[in-house]
Amino acid sequence: MQRSIEQTPSWPLLLGLGLYALAFLFGAPAAYFPFAFFLLLSLGALLVLLLHNALFSRWGVPLEPYLYPLARLLPLMGLLGLPFFLFLPELFPWARPEAGLDPILVHRSPYLNAPFMLLRYVLCFALFALLLARLRPGTHRAEVGAWGLALAFVAGTFLSFDLFKSLEAHFYSASYGAILLLSAVILALSVAVALAASRGTEALLGQAQNHTNLLLALSIVWIYLEATTLIIIWGGDLPHEVEFYLERLKGAWSGVAALWAVGGFLLPFLYLLTNLPKREARYLLPIAAWIALFRLVHLAWYLLPALGREVGVGEVLGFLGLGLLFAHRLRLGP
Repeated sequence: MQRSIEQTPSWPLLLGLGLYALAFLFGAPAAYFPFAFFLLLSLGALLVLLLHNALFSRWGVPLEPYLYPLARLLPLMGLLGLPFFLFLPELFPWARPEAGLDPILVHRSPYLNAPFMLLRYVLCFALFALLLARLRPGTHRAEVGAWGLALAFVAGTFLSFDLFKSLEAHFYSASYGAILLLSAVILALSVAVALAASRGTEALLGQAQNHTNLLLALSIVWIYLEATTLIIIWGGDLPHEVEFYLERLKGAWSGVAALWAVGGFLLPFLYLLTNLPKREARYLLPIAAWIALFRLVHLAWYLLPALGREVGVGEVLGFLGLGLLFAHRLRLGP
């Protein structure tokens, strides 16, 4: 039986919010990376739910108890993202006074400005809230899944461009939004599969093979987008776009790139090709958790260089705080 509000202790919620607030003491960029990770986890869960409803699938049924709590944190994540609008110059080059001296940023200023960005932010989360209100556990809403998936993907693309791509002064890539959203879907799916598999093979309702195939297929599409984007930008020697990769393929970040390429794709790809995870939860659980972990590594490679940060105390506090919030919501159930 689902816990009532009275039966559920509120201290994890309060402690989580407190730790997240403490992360801001180390600067807005320190809190931004944890916020981005959990925002993408929640958004990815919504996209998986919409796909599940649109396809009238069976593979999504054993994942619903985990996808719904994750997705229903989206409105809260929207509220937790509002404080960053007080620190725009710390995060975004286009919000700094010297942006007026940069012809590229001046050209983009009709789109990249605080009021318009805030308006887009509110509209995106209003759409997400509307979609969540129309979805119900245990029922299939194919019509909501169909139009909702398309709208959520468009809104998510705008959100990823606004919140993440614009952290770079001049970088532009049409595939950036698709890469981040696909990564969010893989993250949410792998977390939900790992949680379901932790309850045993029976909890997967005979869908282990479908879960394995989904993770495999999505990983292939993701690495295809990553590789083709790199090849096009690097081969074309585009001066502004290639800066993104130059910054991330030098020093320690080059090692992180190799880490997520091998650990985040190659090893899971080879393992998912076998029959082991398709038969039993004990073989599916570790690879799903492994994939989720390397989504974190991949996102760190994308965002931390733009934020001028490495993982420090602020990031740890942010992850602990938001992690408590998400764990608390998962305990409440759908």
